[in-house]
Amino acid sequence: MSLRTSMRFAIMAGVMIALFAGVLSAVTEKHKSTQVLRGIYLHNSHSRNLPLIEGYVRQGKPHGLNMFVLDAQVYNGQQALISTNVIQYLKKEGMYVAIRVVCFQDGLKILPVQEWQLANLYKIVEDSAKCGADEVQLDYIRFEDSWGGPTIDQKYAFIDQLLGKLRSIVAKYKVKLGADVFGRIPYNRRDPIGQSMEEFAKHVDVIYPMMYPSHFTADQLRLSQPGFTVKEGTQLGLDRLKNTACTVQPYIQVFYYNIGWANVPLVRYVELQIEGAEDTAGRGWVAWNAGGAYAELWQALANIRQRKLTAATNAGKK
Repeated sequence: MSLRTSMRFAIMAGVMIALFAGVLSAVTEKHKSTQVLRGIYLHNSHSRNLPLIEGYVRQGKPHGLNMFVLDAQVYNGQQALISTNVIQYLKKEGMYVAIRVVCFQDGLKILPVQEWQLANLYKIVEDSAKCGADEVQLDYIRFEDSWGGPTIDQKYAFIDQLLGKLRSIVAKYKVKLGADVFGRIPYNRRDPIGQSMEEFAKHVDVIYPMMYPSHFTADQLRLSQPGFTVKEGTQLGLDRLKNTACTVQPYIQVFYYNIGWANVPLVRYVELQIEGAEDTAGRGWVAWNAGGAYAELWQALANIRQRKLTAATNAGKK
């Protein structure tokens, strides 16, 4: 999941269309989650380190942390490297566990895909599905961010067929299937990377738009209002999935890139994103820091919890 995902001007047309259509309409009951999932992502250098993960649980669980996204592979890895001990520990602690599988590092450039490459992907997905986790989360299931290469129709047809195949693999193990998409995908109907809310929803249970406000590089409004950005993108995605069983859970950023536009400290920046995500009927959120540095997240969660307690106390005095 690149920190340099480009939010080009193509998004603006989609934004205007969506706004005129009434983008913040209510979603149907089927999207309302019985449990809000509050998760963190852990890089492959951390995802098999049990003592380190025990520390994350001690720090995050008191503040509502209840989900971990663990890398299945090393960078460009051709096999799954998953610790069943880590998964068993997290399940014992009541955590929802998703295994992140990188399908095509940096995106596909050409078709057809080599058979050996697809066979490796199928094997990694199957190993991830049978390890005891709750979900397999597909990342980089896309083409490179370019109008070159295969046609749009070819891109969508290939990804649709691939998602169907991967769904059939995980279904044998009764685990959920998720997919990560660019943050602009809730806004766009046709995109050169071959991702679509509606097309993905045919095969997956949850879509994770990477709603990092810092990546909307051509859009001062969304750069400067992180809560609005996360809420809007999540709600747009839910609106587009209202006739499906699929839901939305955005990634939020816990890193400093481009946060100066918002003119708030990182802790407050994170708070605003959390509040935006949780002010929708989505499934929750996943925090992303490539280095696993989540001190600001813990503080943000503590601040939000304290404000809620204070508000409840004040309400009780009236």
